Amino acid sequence: MRWINFHHWKRKTKEVTFANILPAHPLQGLMAYIHQVKADYMEFHAKKAIYDRIFSQLSAMSNRDLTDIGIHYSDIESIAAQAAEMR
Repeated sequence: MRWINFHHWKRKTKEVTFANILPAHPLQGLMAYIHQVKADYMEFHAKKAIYDRIFSQLSAMSNRDLTDIGIHYSDIESIAAQAAEMR
């Protein structure tokens, strides 16, 4: 009886591997942080590109054209910011 229990235990220990003990990569947290920083960087530049494009297009318009579409010159920054946030 004792040998059977020992044999059963020995067989179980063969299934325990280093991968089962430590399934996560040691640098997984750091890599996730780096990927998040990269995604935030890409998102910021995409929003900045939209903001810059809208701002330059509206700034290039004359006051008369802006009045025709119902925009005051002082509202250009907020409109460009809203367009970037809608991304």
